Amino acid sequence: MTLAEHYDVPAQEWPFEPGERTVPIYVREPEAGISPTTGIMIVLHGWGGDYRSESMMRWIDYYPDAFDVVVVSVQYLQSGPDWRPADREVPYDHGYLQPMDAIRTLAFVTERLREAGVSYDDARLFIMGGSGGGNITQMAVKFAPRTFAVAVDCCGMPGMIDAIAYGTGEGTTLNAAWSRDPQSPSYLAPHAQRIRDFGDLEHCRLLAQTAPNLKLVIIHGLADTLCPVVPKIRQFANMIEAGMDVEAHFLSESDVDGVSVTAPDHSIGPMQLATDRFAGMYIRPEGPLARRRSGTTDFDLRSDIAYPVEGGRYIVSYDGAATVRFEGD
Repeated sequence: MTLAEHYDVPAQEWPFEPGERTVPIYVREPEAGISPTTGIMIVLHGWGGDYRSESMMRWIDYYPDAFDVVVVSVQYLQSGPDWRPADREVPYDHGYLQPMDAIRTLAFVTERLREAGVSYDDARLFIMGGSGGGNITQMAVKFAPRTFAVAVDCCGMPGMIDAIAYGTGEGTTLNAAWSRDPQSPSYLAPHAQRIRDFGDLEHCRLLAQTAPNLKLVIIHGLADTLCPVVPKIRQFANMIEAGMDVEAHFLSESDVDGVSVTAPDHSIGPMQLATDRFAGMYIRPEGPLARRRSGTTDFDLRSDIAYPVEGGRYIVSYDGAATVRFEGD
């Protein structure tokens, strides 16, 4: 083993709990070891999940040898059963600092590999997640658009729509516990909701311009009653209109094969097999559709990413450890 199995990665401060914060990660290398063709794949569990749960270990066991990647599972902000959808005093982050945890994790792992003098394929950087992890996957490529070659969103939330932000129940039981009251510490400003919408048309256009070679694959059941599919389809339409390289597999009964897809609902089936079925041709190192990033990563470019919003802009800075912040006009 070149890398340790466990690390704690320094993370950006969380305003609801000020002070130093770290994120545990779990690392698995291919059985044959790391070679010059080996890439890195970040994997992200769902809302309320755990980075070493039984379901995550199935992904961790499968991906390294199937795709020739170092797999890294991330215990991002508000992981674990205490943060499952329920009444709470602190709102759910829903794709703001959570993707920064994934981005910092990737930077941390690449630094460890370089320190060890190990040759790997830095153009084969991938990210995938299921449910809440699918949403974080999309936000990670929004915040690090020049870094990943392929991103796979399995059944992710369709942005922080009102029904999820406030728990109002239109097509979902999710409740991120944000407030419409400007005096509340849990107030969700319009700009804070907008930055969390991966399907925002203006932001999608900026992403398409910044990352024309990024491949995004969406896998989502048409019968999903947790992460509603209709607003997800609207997001997908905006991505297409913006010129992004995205393909979507909105699953129906005709897609059920009893192996990779067992039902067209939120769980869909073994997500590692669904990822292989619908995106494996892009992730595997060989083949006519294999994808590699062209150009330099955001970590090495060290330049800001900016997304305009009402009253200012969100800045993702790579001058040092990656951070995200709002700057008012």
